[in-house]
Amino acid sequence: MKKYFSLKHILLVIFCFLLTGLYAETSELDISPKLVFHNIGWNTLNSFVYNYGFNFIGAGLGTWGMIETGLDWKWRNTIYDNPWTENLGGPVMSVGGILPAITPLAFFIFGKFGENEKTLVTACALTQTLILTMAIQSPLKMITGRRDPGLVNNSYYTRIGDEDDFSGVFNWFNMDFFNGWPSGHTANAFSAAATIAEIYHDSIPVKIGVFTYAALIGIGVTFSAHWASEAVAGALIGYAIGKTVGMSYRKLLEGNENKNNVTFYFSPNSAGIIIRL
Repeated sequence: MKKYFSLKHILLVIFCFLLTGLYAETSELDISPKLVFHNIGWNTLNSFVYNYGFNFIGAGLGTWGMIETGLDWKWRNTIYDNPWTENLGGPVMSVGGILPAITPLAFFIFGKFGENEKTLVTACALTQTLILTMAIQSPLKMITGRRDPGLVNNSYYTRIGDEDDFSGVFNWFNMDFFNGWPSGHTANAFSAAATIAEIYHDSIPVKIGVFTYAALIGIGVTFSAHWASEAVAGALIGYAIGKTVGMSYRKLLEGNENKNNVTFYFSPNSAGIIIRL
């Protein structure tokens, strides 16, 4: 397992639990640690069945189609033939790896000092979105282990010259959470964007802003570490997760939450099931 991956993901997990501790201090607005895990069981399930599961099905079939038609290979070679794109790919990977962790914290700080309940709830929603996105996309990477496109030279990748099309090479179950399908950076970007867009559904500028950012991350990762189809798959999967979590927290804010359900909850100190009758 790559050291960079291990450190990054361990820090993300630690961050999530540290963040829940910060929420516990916000007694004025009754934002508690368990709010981060609001309806997390159903949100996990509904992420897979959102849009009748088309997002996950489309991610798989779309990847297959882009490989079979040669679109993945053609896009890869276009990037390879323009090495200046490497100067963009590196920063995008860095930004796409850091922002998913600091965005919930930023919402928390602004919500805390501005005593804005909606902003604080958004921080909780983004934290859950990050947890679910990492929990879903990381095992998929481990299972697929897809070979990277060989676009850059650094400590993790090797720039590969012209060869026969290797876009369809998958190293199944190779236990590598760093490489593979889908693009985690893109999934994180689109899940966060969909969450924010759903909670701030009445703001067109917010929607344009967050999805523009997500699209730039999706394009940027194909300049260094990912095939185009991996970015498309990450966008579809991330959107399904973010939309599901965002709808759940939006209902909570609007007081339209369905009380006749079963909720799984997790916190640093406890876990259980709440059955509402």
